[in-house]
Amino acid sequence: MFGRVPGLVACGPSDGAGPIIALELVRTAGQVTALFGSEPCTSTLIAAQREALWLDMLAFIPAYTGFLALGAFALRCSGLVLALAAMSVFLAAGAFDEIEGLVLFKLLANLPGTQAIYDSLFWTVRPKFALLGLGEIMLAALLWRGSLAGKVASGLLLAGGLASLYFLLNDPHAPAMMKGHTYAWGALLIAALVGAWRPDLVARESAAK
Repeated sequence: MFGRVPGLVACGPSDGAGPIIALELVRTAGQVTALFGSEPCTSTLIAAQREALWLDMLAFIPAYTGFLALGAFALRCSGLVLALAAMSVFLAAGAFDEIEGLVLFKLLANLPGTQAIYDSLFWTVRPKFALLGLGEIMLAALLWRGSLAGKVASGLLLAGGLASLYFLLNDPHAPAMMKGHTYAWGALLIAALVGAWRPDLVARESAAK
């Protein structure tokens, strides 16, 4: 759905990240100016980013937060404390993401922004991505305690979580950071579909009974 937002294309260099991630990661006025370029592209991109923010805050964030938190809840028989901790991590990530959206609306209304806004973004965006990566690793631990299909999904979730954390710390603009989350969430979705059909193939034997 984000790809259907008209005009959601960076007006200038974005260091390899898509326009949405590039905006989330801005740290200086120079990065903002480069991303939004000059008119008429600037106004078009501002309008597109606002539309994408509404989609993000009203649909995407609640959707992925619910998906991941419920995934942890569904695996509670593999470890109740760990499952509840993972749920808390994902709910916190979603909260950071919603706060981030409010900060971005403020930035878009006052381009190129102030250092206070950039600092606010740093302390919402980075923790959000870090919590998502950590939560994926926790889900991997829960799935590893299950059957064969759960262990396979566990490996993919672990790889995705570790990759996303690595690139967050070393090169957050790299597309590989978001791909890590994408692969991890895809693995969880497949595990959920398999588990809906044959719970014993994913969950612990005691949990499937």
